[in-house]
Amino acid sequence: MRNKILAGILFLVCISLAPPVARAADPPLTVDDVTLLLLGGATSEKMGALIEQRGVSFKMNPDLAKKFHDAGANDAVIEALQKAGEKVGTGPRSVTPPPEQKAPPNATPPSDSAPPETKLIRGVKVSEPSSDEVQRIIREFAAKEKVFKQARNNYAYHQINKVQELDPDGNVEGTYEQDWDIVFDDNGKRIERVTYAPPDTLKGLMVTGEDLNSMRNVQPFVLTTDELPDYDVKYLGHAKLDEITAYVFSIRPRAIEKGRLYFQGVVWVDDRDLQIVKTEGKTVPEVKGHKDRFNLFPRFTTYREQIDGKFWFPTFTIADDTLYFPDRPVHIKEVIKYTEYKQFKAIPTIRVISEMPPGELDGKPKSAPVKDSPLKK
Repeated sequence: MRNKILAGILFLVCISLAPPVARAADPPLTVDDVTLLLLGGATSEKMGALIEQRGVSFKMNPDLAKKFHDAGANDAVIEALQKAGEKVGTGPRSVTPPPEQKAPPNATPPSDSAPPETKLIRGVKVSEPSSDEVQRIIREFAAKEKVFKQARNNYAYHQINKVQELDPDGNVEGTYEQDWDIVFDDNGKRIERVTYAPPDTLKGLMVTGEDLNSMRNVQPFVLTTDELPDYDVKYLGHAKLDEITAYVFSIRPRAIEKGRLYFQGVVWVDDRDLQIVKTEGKTVPEVKGHKDRFNLFPRFTTYREQIDGKFWFPTFTIADDTLYFPDRPVHIKEVIKYTEYKQFKAIPTIRVISEMPPGELDGKPKSAPVKDSPLKK
């Protein structure tokens, strides 16, 4: 197996080094071609040039995006493959045009609206939306996400944040951990309270304010109608995710504003509830300046679960990645858990009366003062 792979890689490398005249006759890259190039260590620049010169013979989908990412493709290569795949089937299929065919005398003219394309995903029959339907789905799920965000802001929950630094053998060298209670004070104001914070034992890492911001706002990613203009959203396909089927979208910031963090990656949107159920990507932008100004983020995956039968809330985030700092690479593992979701309900203020006018209670015994908390566990 190894020899065959190496032979294939050498063959593709030779093709990539051929003169321009020979490249023009080269066929489009297949899935195997792309995989072999990635396994052979082709750079992002080399992959981009080959994809632009030769095109591809396939359309991208979520499974292929994951396959290529696992083989070493970065976001730039995935985007180039996505753009090249959009051209598949749009141009002429051969140099010589097919002979003109005349329609039968009583033939029915073709309809402008073709029936939706259907396919089987693990035994489930799903239909692919048209371009107009895709835009409608994006608008609707962004509106649902806005409602979701407002609803989650009315829930108390517990959040566990853990970052581990691993040695080359995968053993834990150091750990950062903080637990938060997201609760409401007596005035109904939402607050974050640290409930557990053991000493930080990380050796080559430091958790920054940007990291904490990412844990609060980016990793439990929400794309509402308000944030939608800030992102470029592209439809990738229809996929099965555990027990549901979902629309899959590529999400990229249109521009980067200074001092603001964004999400870049892929989201899965439940095709029935039109809410995000899974997120995979990373926080951007990273800071890659002077040695003491490097701030890198791991690639993460966030899963949601349905809470109270209505909203898909984030419940688990996992990251297992290597951050390449100037002095050395650092392998990290990050786990975030969101638990104990409880909807906040305002409790009427109970005024404690220490003394009542004579006869106010008509001789009935006085009750003891009542004390309560707006949040019951």
